[in-house]
Order: sequence, then structure tokens, then C-alpha cells
Amino acid sequence: MKTKVLIFIAIFLFGIILYFPYISGKEFQGEEGRRVLIALQMLESREYLIPQLFGEPYFNKPPLFNLALALFFKLTGDYSELTARALSALSIIFSALFLTFIWIKLLEASKERACLSAYHYLLPGLIFLTIPEVIDKALRAEIDAFYTMVITFGLYSWFYLHEIKGKRKVSFIVLGIFLGLGLLTKTFQALIFFYLAYIPYLFFQRRLREFFSFSHLLGIFTLGLVFLFWAIPVSQKMGLKPFLVAWLYEYLSAGKAQEMSFLQHLESYTLSALLGFSPWIFALLTLRSPNFKNFLKENTNLYRLFLFSLFLFFFSYVFHFLFPGARLRYMLPSVSGLVMTATLIFYYSFLKDNFLKRYQIFFNKIFPSLSLLLAIVIFFYFFRKNWTFSWFVYINFLLFIFLNLLAIIKELSMREVFFYFVFYVFLVKQLFVGFYYPFHQKEKNYFINSAFLLSMLMGDKKELYLCGVVPHHLVYYLKYRYNLLEKIFYLKDCREGPSQSYLLLKDLSLISEKEKIDKVFPLRVRNKLYYLVLTK
Repeated sequence: MKTKVLIFIAIFLFGIILYFPYISGKEFQGEEGRRVLIALQMLESREYLIPQLFGEPYFNKPPLFNLALALFFKLTGDYSELTARALSALSIIFSALFLTFIWIKLLEASKERACLSAYHYLLPGLIFLTIPEVIDKALRAEIDAFYTMVITFGLYSWFYLHEIKGKRKVSFIVLGIFLGLGLLTKTFQALIFFYLAYIPYLFFQRRLREFFSFSHLLGIFTLGLVFLFWAIPVSQKMGLKPFLVAWLYEYLSAGKAQEMSFLQHLESYTLSALLGFSPWIFALLTLRSPNFKNFLKENTNLYRLFLFSLFLFFFSYVFHFLFPGARLRYMLPSVSGLVMTATLIFYYSFLKDNFLKRYQIFFNKIFPSLSLLLAIVIFFYFFRKNWTFSWFVYINFLLFIFLNLLAIIKELSMREVFFYFVFYVFLVKQLFVGFYYPFHQKEKNYFINSAFLLSMLMGDKKELYLCGVVPHHLVYYLKYRYNLLEKIFYLKDCREGPSQSYLLLKDLSLISEKEKIDKVFPLRVRNKLYYLVLTK
């Protein structure tokens, strides 16, 4: 019992140390501003069922992530980038802890349990935390990390309860709850991940009749109840049709928006997957080993875990690959399948150390040597450019050099290879944020700088009217982060703005009567041009 507690503490602390350095060192980008703004306006309006922006319903996404973020803001009493992104980081850490819990339960029932050590228990948690695509989403105040946590909890709760404990009705009820929450986080896509794994899993084991079981129907019924818990009060307020139409339109528009040819997509998506899921995705190259297959077949529970996890990851990849323009983050909830598959591979390699012997020269010589050479070349390039680095970068750079030198000098066991990759990803991440985030603060704080400039132009005025535009990041920094303005309003009609007031718009023609304009200040925010207008 004490060992398990220490395992969970170790994974939690590792996740904190991995994700939190510099987590607030970069201004909001992408969809972060929109998600945070909706959450903050939930707190202001106390309308938690229907996401809103300036009193107008936001139909494109369900409310659960915004609600979770709003409650996190309320709990902490802080609206900073740190708090907003901490929810994503903690979501990933809790996902890693949950997968570790499931893995420990499986190992306790295996016949090798007598020879297990803490190293075996750590596998899924450390793999999950050190996947580059997961790290990227853990550092963003967006839906993906929270959504991944909800789906991961649902899928592997079902697997453990249904396949290991034999509690079929309970397993589908729990699954229905989490898939319902997933639906309320990112619409119908939540269902795809389960069925892409479940149907092939049943088919491979010749158990397709279970698809029509009462337990499965009970799960669907539970999912429906969770959805109706939100849908009924919303339909009474304004009807569900606007939400359903917006959700379907998003899928249809995404399917039509082919930003590249199929061959370009093949190259881009495959390369993104190799980089985003490195180094753990390369463990899949060993799946053809007959000894590994025999080992799995001797352990029924591990074999079932292998099939379910492999099908989850593989078919999710294939499904999303079929849509040119799809982003790698769309399949992020299936990354738990890769984690568990890689966990089984490394678990077997720990028990049978010669399992990956054929790759020894790559692990011990080629990869560390190339990494060492690349690190030195990059460092001296920036050194010659007179870049200055913090002590944080220097320490992690020296640790990176030491790690790779150690790998070259010492013949690594498979356990040491595993931890080499864990600390390799850890140090690369720290070097990146230690270098890029301060650079971003100095050179690319477009929205923060624009917020202070706009506030300076407005002088003593503390009210701003938005006309035809909602620059989410700018609004966040003006009103919530730095309290530069007291009130920001949105005008449906620019002519409704009061006299002697400031309007922010992108098209001056929206103000039909030019004699109403007193002053105009062009304001470039990143790559967009706005106009700050003072009316007469």
C-alpha cells in the first residue's frame, strides 16, 4: 500500500515539475482567449447552462469545459494565465494517475506480480505525461486536455469494470456518464472513440452479439440521461435547435474545408503523428515479435488490454486520417490507447531484457550522439548571435548533455532506455519553454502590448464599445487580466454607441455618419488592423 501511494505521489510531482515552469510565460493564443472569456462571463452573468459572449449565446461548443474553467477561477479567485492553463495541466496529470491506477490493478492480478517493482508501476503515468502532443495541450487553456481526461476516464473505467471485474451493467453505466460528459464538452465526437475500439475489439474476439446486450443499451440510456440533464432546461429557455444546428454545421464545414490535397495530408498528418507521439509511438515497431505475442496470450487480462488499447489508438488514427485537414489534436483522447500499448511493450522488455536487443546500437550510440551534436550546434548558433539565457536554460542544457553522454558511454538496459527517453523529453520541454517563452514575452506579446496601448489612447475613459468584432484575447487583457478598463460592451449596431465614447471596429464604414467621428486611431494587433474611434 505504501509503495502505491509513493507511486501516485511521484507521478503527480513529476507532472507538476514537467508542466508548470513558465506555464504562464506566454500570452494567450489560438482559442484560449475565447474559452477563458466565456468562462469569465459565466461568472459575471451566473448563466451556467448556456455559454455566452456579451449576452449572446455561443452555440459552437457545449458548456462543460467553460463551466469547469469558471468554477476553477471561482475556486482560486485568480483569472491569470497560470490558473487558466493549470486546469489543463491538472487534467492531464489526473489522467496519468488514473491510467496508473488501472495498470496497478491489472498487475496485481497477473502471475508476475511477485517479481514486480516500482519501475513497472510507473510505466503508463510517465509515458502519458511525456508525449509531446499531450505536453502541448497541457500548457494551453483549451478544451483538449480536459476532454481527453473525460474520455480516458470513461474508456478505461469501462474496460476495468467490464473486462476485469465482470461488472457489465455497472461498467456501461459509468461509461454512459463519462461519454455524456464528453458529449457536453465537445459534442458527438465523444462517442466515436469508444466505438472505434469497442466494435473491432468485440469482432476480433468473436463477441459481436454483446453489442446488442442489455448492458450496452443501459449505457446508451445513461448517456441520454446525462445529456437530457442539460438539454431539458436549455430547451425550456431557448430550445436545442440552435446548438444542434451549430454542432452539425461545424462537422460539415470541417469535412468540406480541405486545406490540402490527400497526398499533402498523408505527409503532414503522418509526420505530425510521428513527432507528436514520439518517442513512444516507435515502440509499436516491436509488435511483430512472436515472443511478445505469446507472453500476452498467456496473460488474459493483459492481452485484452493490449487489444482494446491498440484498436483504440489505431482506428482513431485511421478515422481522423481519412479527413484531409484534420488536426492531430482531434484524436488526442485516443492517446491513452498508445500509452497502454507502449506500457505493455516496455513491461515485457523489463521482464525480458533482450526483447529489444536488436535496437541497442540505436539507443546507446546513434540517437544520443545525434542529440548531443544537435544540441551543441544549436547552442553555439545562438551563442554567436549574442543571445542571453537564464540559469534555468543553462542547467537544463548541461543536464541534457550529461544525459546523452551517459547513454553513449554506458550500455543501457531496457529499464534505463525507458528512463532515458522520459528524461530526454522532460529536458527538451524545459529547454524549449526556458528559451522560447521569455523570447515570446519580449518580442511577441501582441495582445498585451495592444491592450496597454489602447488603454493609453483612451486616457481617463474606462468604457469601450465593440462594434462588429470580439477580439477575445484583447478583451481578456483589457478587462480581466490587468483591469485596464472597467466595462466593455458589444454593439449589434455601431450607430447605437453613445456620444463621446470609444468604439473598436475593423470597418469604418459601419459608422455611416462620418460627422459623428471625432478621432480615429489605427491599431494593429498581430496581423489584424482595428480602428479605435472616438465619437463626437
